[in-house]
Amino acid sequence: MSGFASTTLSVSESLTRLNTNQNSAVATPVKSEIGISSETVAKWIVPSQAVDNLALGLFNKITQRQLDVATKGGNTGLASACYSADTAVVTTLYGDLVTGVGVTYGPLVGVVGVGTTTNVAFGVINYDTLQAYNYPNLEADTLDISGNNPMEGEGYVNITSSNIGIGASTIYTAGAGSSVGTVYALQSSGCADYTGIAASITSLRSQYDTESAGIVTYAADANVIKGYKHAAQLEYWSLNKVSNNMTVGVSSNTSVISLLDQYS
Repeated sequence: MSGFASTTLSVSESLTRLNTNQNSAVATPVKSEIGISSETVAKWIVPSQAVDNLALGLFNKITQRQLDVATKGGNTGLASACYSADTAVVTTLYGDLVTGVGVTYGPLVGVVGVGTTTNVAFGVINYDTLQAYNYPNLEADTLDISGNNPMEGEGYVNITSSNIGIGASTIYTAGAGSSVGTVYALQSSGCADYTGIAASITSLRSQYDTESAGIVTYAADANVIKGYKHAAQLEYWSLNKVSNNMTVGVSSNTSVISLLDQYS
């Protein structure tokens, strides 16, 4: 019996010593490292937000250009002579903005200025997207150390004015969003409205091309900065996880010590 008691007491002392060391670590070095890590994350968040904000401002202009083109080219009430059945007219007029090019009877795609059996070429313009690839467990407002995987729950989120700087990367993708609208093959022969419409679309496309190229540069810069932010967030998560595990361990050890004391 004395041997059993001695062994039990030795375990109790060992756990008590471990608790002392872990409490000391949590209170001083770990806490200090968490503070330093938090400041590092905050420093990377600032430029991440700045470059995302610039990208978002340009992105809003891009989507407005797409809407304006869809409005100009989506006119369904022009004279019948304004519409062509040639799909090449669609790709020439709208360029890379258009997808899903095809031909069908005009009324089937909303055109009311032609006969019921008149073919009209058409296409669809889809919005571009600006997204971040986000790891929610790592972000300051959703930091979660309850699990063992900081990368869990990751996925794409749209970048908005309320979440600029979020995620480990910024991704701009042309034509990956929802539909802006259907546009049609418009031709000049016999169409009084064509010149004005075509000139507007050409101008809008030129602005779109310039802005689209510009946002690609912003996205590339954001990915460099966010790479460092992501690394800093991983370190911050890990330190908080270590601190939490130590605290939970102390609580668990204390319960075991109390149990062992009953049999010492």
